[in-house]
Formats: sequence, structure tokens, C-alpha cells
Amino acid sequence: MMDNDLVIYEVKEQIAFITMNRAEKRNALNEAMCIKLAELWERFENDANARVAILSGAGEVFCAGFDLGQEGPNPDLATMTKAGETLMMALPLSGVRVFKPIVAAVQGSAAGVGFRLAAACDLTIATENTTFLYPEPKIGRMGHIPGYVPYMLFKVTLEFMLMGEPMSAQRAYEAGMVNKVVPDDQLMNEAIRWADILKRNAPLVLRAAKFSLYKAMYNNPVYQNLFEQMEFFRPILESKDNQEGLKAYLEKRQPRFEGK
Repeated sequence: MMDNDLVIYEVKEQIAFITMNRAEKRNALNEAMCIKLAELWERFENDANARVAILSGAGEVFCAGFDLGQEGPNPDLATMTKAGETLMMALPLSGVRVFKPIVAAVQGSAAGVGFRLAAACDLTIATENTTFLYPEPKIGRMGHIPGYVPYMLFKVTLEFMLMGEPMSAQRAYEAGMVNKVVPDDQLMNEAIRWADILKRNAPLVLRAAKFSLYKAMYNNPVYQNLFEQMEFFRPILESKDNQEGLKAYLEKRQPRFEGK
């Protein structure tokens, strides 16, 4: 598979279909996919023929997270920092300023950065059998906390991020993390129905509404403390636990964390 095929971009009737196309790896993001996603978010934002985008994953899984195997069993701090920066590029607004509406059509699983990718979209539709997972506490590593989570989700988000256990689509819907849950065979039809509504709405109003809401969120000091966050993240990146967690993950065994 060529790198250009890892993420597919198609426009049909003013809807941009952006499809992660690495089904054999459960759409786990590698560096090439992240770079391609960043390119396609910019392309979508500047595409006069596309008013709304639908992000989906080929096959049975939306996105299994970041492809940890590509870093090797003992990645150094520079490698992990570069990987984190590359991942941020793939997230709309974090890497590329996108103010057209984006719908995530999520099936199977959205884990780690896959969850963050779904959360970074403006609207999320998931199949009733979908699960969401933030596995970082079980691997011993962490990226920047997603800034896409409303305050009302704070307690649920803490549970989600601290427990490291899967969350069903229905629970995510009840908590407000997902806009709608549908049967598996209705996922794309429902995503297209929402996209059809969005593409008929006034584009300038949609951009202004999205900008205003995100601007209000990021103006809060909670979302402006990346330097303070790095005081916590850097020790994690440099820790033995981080290397042990990744090594255990690749060896498919339970990690032995020591808190150092």
C-alpha cells in the first residue's frame, strides 16, 4: 500500500469523505498517516467544493490508536517527542485550523489517539457496538490531554482517563461524548444525513459558531497550560515505566510499573 493510500479523500455532493485506510492494522496511526491527515484537513478547509467532512475508518475499527510498534521496544525521548508532535498534526484545530464542520463516523473501537481524533471532530456518530478506550494508564505513557472535552464531562473524563477501561458507545452517548448511537448498518447513512443538513446551512455561520465555541474554550487558562503539562509529561516520557509499558504492550503481557 502506498503512503498516499493510507488516508483517502473524496468529495461527493459537497461532502468530503476522509477515510483512514489501514484496516489490516485497525487503522492505527503511523507517521505517514498523521502527515497525510494534516494535509487533508488543510485541503478540506480550502476546498471550495466541500462544505462538511466525514471522518471514518476502513474495515471494522475506526482507529486503534497510535502504532506503538513503529517506535521500537525502547524509544528514546526525542523519538517519542517527535511522535507526539506528529500526532498533534493529525488532530483538527490542534495541528490545522479547520472551521468547517466535521462529523466522525465511528465503528468498532476508538482507542487512545483514535478517541482523541473522534473527540476532535465537531459531531460524533457511533455504532451501538462501538467502544472507546484511553489505554495510556495501562501502557505507562501519555500525550497532551485533549482540549475538546466540555466541563460537564470532567468527572466522566477523569474516570475514562484514570481507569483505562473501555467505554461502550451507549455510555459515551449518555455522558455526552457522542451525539448519536445507531445500528452498525446505519452508520454511514446517518453520518451522510447529518452532513447533508450541515452542507445546506450557512457556511459563514457554521465557521463563526465553531470558532466562537472553541475560542471560548481555549481562552480558559485550563487549556493554555501546555508548558505546565510538560512538567508532568516529560518525567513520564523519561521514566522506566514508560519503556516497561511499551515493551509489555508489544510482548502482550501485563506491565510491571514501579512509579519511576
